[in-house]
Order: sequence, then structure tokens, then C-alpha cells
Amino acid sequence: MNKKPVVYIAGPECFRPDGTELAKKAVELCEKYGFEGISPVLGHPLGDEVDFSQGKKSAAKQIFYNNIRYINNCDLVIANINNFRGWEPDGGTCFEIGYAYSQGKKLYGFMDDTRPCYEKYIGNVHWDGVFWRDDNGAFFETGACNLMISGPAQIIEGDFEAALKKAYEDFYGNKEEK
Repeated sequence: MNKKPVVYIAGPECFRPDGTELAKKAVELCEKYGFEGISPVLGHPLGDEVDFSQGKKSAAKQIFYNNIRYINNCDLVIANINNFRGWEPDGGTCFEIGYAYSQGKKLYGFMDDTRPCYEKYIGNVHWDGVFWRDDNGAFFETGACNLMISGPAQIIEGDFEAALKKAYEDFYGNKEEK
């Protein structure tokens, strides 16, 4: 029997009050599309149970090492790279993408808006003949997000399921639509 490809589900959903429900839905969608989903929000048999009684610093270390173990044992990462608490994606998610890349994992990022960064910027932008720049003179990336994410990852406009559909096509070909 063939092993299902394993998806590591990355993103800041763990900080949301409905994070557990979102994680369960993502894992169910993985199953629907022929993948096994691992969500750090829900834990997994590969990880250790986090002992919060030892304090936040100890629990944070346990969570970190669990997530590294999960990424080491996945085939691909699907990451929510929507802006989080500011202009960029969640820092932890960015780390997970970089770590997964260093381990040779296939990467997918999803976001609601894939227009170029300068089009989404809420401040003033200026064209200098070569680059779009902000009021501080810093130029914008040409893609939907920082090239350190959009370079190695396939960026999909939409939600987790849209990225999962793209992963399905890549892993299974254009079999019947789910």
C-alpha cells in the first residue's frame, strides 16, 4: 500500500480563537485530497505532548522541536502567507517555510491577494523609472510577497483548499476533480 504524501499545515491560525476548528478542517481537506495532514495546532503522534506546567519558555521549546520534527517528516508544506499583524506574513510561518526549503520539501503558499507588493501597500508609492519605492526610498519586491518566500514556493491566490488543489495536481496529476 502506498503511503499518502504528508502535508505540514503552516500559518498563524494557532493564534486565532477558532484555530483548532480551522486546523481540523484543514486536516479533513487533506484527507479528502489523498494527503495526510499534520497541523501543529492539533499535535501528531510524531510529536511530544507539550507540557505547559513547566512554563512558557519550556513549552515554546517543545512546540518548536515538535514542529521541526513534523516538517522533517512531511513531503510538502502548505503555508498561509497572508499578512499577519502588519505588512508581512507570520514570522514563525516564514521560518517554517525556510526550514522546509532547506530540507528539500515542496512548498505552497496561499494568500488572499497576489497583486504585486507596491499595489497592496497602504502608504504612498513612487515610480523612480526603475522601481516602485515607498516614502523612505525603499523599493518594493515585484511579486506578491518577499522573494525569499515566492522564490521557492508556488504562490496561490485563495485559501488553503486552493493550495491543496494545486498540490493535488502536482502530486497526482489531473485525475478527477475532488
